[in-house]
Amino acid sequence: MPITNYPDYMQPAGKAGQLSSYQDYTADTYAVEKTVPFGAAVQLNATGTAIKPIATGGVVIGIALAQNIHDYVEKKDDQNYQVGEPAAIVKRGRIFVVAGGDVINGQAVKVDPATQKFTVDGEVGINGAVFKANATANQLVEIEINLP
Repeated sequence: MPITNYPDYMQPAGKAGQLSSYQDYTADTYAVEKTVPFGAAVQLNATGTAIKPIATGGVVIGIALAQNIHDYVEKKDDQNYQVGEPAAIVKRGRIFVVAGGDVINGQAVKVDPATQKFTVDGEVGINGAVFKANATANQLVEIEINLP
């Protein structure tokens, strides 16, 4: 039976790191070495035992999955994984991220380590990732990622 009412099944895009489709996604769990914002591209540390936000020369192993609902009343800084927490990192599937410039559906995804935003001309490429919609700077945009 086809889905005829999208909001009955998925929440509308609201923040970086939110899944855009529940169909066929894979996430691994890693310890956090340095605070990781939801929706950020991450890399392994030097020993391969924990993750941190992507840096120049790093290799993207996935995107941090958003886990918590934001506390708007107290305006907490709660949209990230803290040091020592386990983090869910999406390796395969569709997820929302923040665009760092104009992007077009089907273009290859790259990350700018300085801003942690996703662009077509960033320093670090993500093998097997493409934009799945058009967007301008600072908008949420859906990407499809397919990492081993």
